[in-house]
Amino acid sequence: MSTSIGQYGASAASLVLSAGVQELTNAQTTLAWQTSNNGIISETYAGLGTSRSTVFELTPKITQVAAWQSNITNAQNSLTVTATALKQIVSLAQTMASNLLGIAGTTEASTVTTTASEASSTLSQIATALNTSTGSGYVFAGATSTEAPVKDPSDVATGQTSTNIANTLSALASGSSVESVLQSATSLMNGDDSIFSSTISTTSSVDGTASLSKASDQQTSTVTGSGASTTYGIVATQGNTSDVSLTSTGSPIKDLMRDMMLISGMNGMSSTSTGYSDLVTKLHTSLVNTTNQIITMETTVGAQQNALTSRSTLLTNTTTALNTQLSDARTTDIAKVALQTTSVQTSLKASFMLISDMKNMTLANYL
Repeated sequence: MSTSIGQYGASAASLVLSAGVQELTNAQTTLAWQTSNNGIISETYAGLGTSRSTVFELTPKITQVAAWQSNITNAQNSLTVTATALKQIVSLAQTMASNLLGIAGTTEASTVTTTASEASSTLSQIATALNTSTGSGYVFAGATSTEAPVKDPSDVATGQTSTNIANTLSALASGSSVESVLQSATSLMNGDDSIFSSTISTTSSVDGTASLSKASDQQTSTVTGSGASTTYGIVATQGNTSDVSLTSTGSPIKDLMRDMMLISGMNGMSSTSTGYSDLVTKLHTSLVNTTNQIITMETTVGAQQNALTSRSTLLTNTTTALNTQLSDARTTDIAKVALQTTSVQTSLKASFMLISDMKNMTLANYL
């Protein structure tokens, strides 16, 4: 009578129980995965159920916003480097303006020669500063950032254009006015094709308008939102067409370099030289005006940085909102998962106990 009444595994009850145990085991595995992953519903899209379409919609949006944030970060890095370089250029220009005042009434030609030498050195430093790079591109090159804005900084102070502009001062000795010398020097700067890259400057026998237009076309732009782009940075040769005149290229940087070339040509001059006093006065005035224009460029860079910071803050808030929506679509209440886990474990324990009892049943259990 103690003989088993049948094999558990061959009975219909066993099939039902086994199926139930398998279902509970799968549920336990899923709940364990959700617990270890902070309540995420499933590691695959298929397991998200009705939330799947929401996740499909939100994920590319978050990726896109991240790309816009990256663009802003790159632009901010470029602007920070640009601002530092502009400060250096302003400092160099202000120092030279101060030096000019110091030699205004000197009768010592050697003192003027020293200042002329300093102007030549300053010119080289300005050219080098204009080729400042972030490591991925030249900040003053505009959209074509892989091409250096100044072709060869080491050649600017000794190049043909610099020599020709310095030589215009010789006309003073023969009675030419300082104004005509400045006009000649400006014309030579407008006609130069050896200093700046052809992507940001072009020659002209008339004035600097064409070059300014080319620089304007090279302004750097980056996408910062859906259908939104931001222009930022400074192109080395940029300026305002309203500033173009017989004695100005319209570009503060070009005018500054022209003035340095003229000062470097003052070797051997003194207050006894023809036109000297007027030359020093006009060059000092030009340097002050040019320096103020470059300071305005600095201010523009600061305004661009502030605008990008505001845009970045907006995108950060957008990212937070999208991530919250994504989290809601992909996750479940972790407390609820804990309760479900306990329930499944209890059911599994009961099932295993029932299976064990059924395997040990004999005919006597039915009598």
